[in-house]
Amino acid sequence: MNEISKESILNNMPLGQISSGFMIGLSVGYFLKKSFKLLLFMLGLATVAIFWFNSKGLLSIDNSSIMSIFDTFLYSLKSSYSFVYEHIKALEPIAGASIVAGFFTGLKFG
Repeated sequence: MNEISKESILNNMPLGQISSGFMIGLSVGYFLKKSFKLLLFMLGLATVAIFWFNSKGLLSIDNSSIMSIFDTFLYSLKSSYSFVYEHIKALEPIAGASIVAGFFTGLKFG
């Protein structure tokens, strides 16, 4: 199977015909992927630290409070998703498609 490299995509991209919506989506997708990677690293580091402190007896873990925090996080994530979805849905079809295409391209490059 042929692998598509970033360089081949960038070399074949008509840069004069990229819309502003695509560029906005590209920058948001790129930033989100980089931010998500950093967030996952920090959460992993915090999880390892919590388990280490728990094994040394310096910290005790309360499962009900962890589940409460997780439920709050999921609720805020759902409301953020619906906010973004409603704003993209309100755009014209061509602009919304351009932003979504740029967003997924940014996720690919990030």
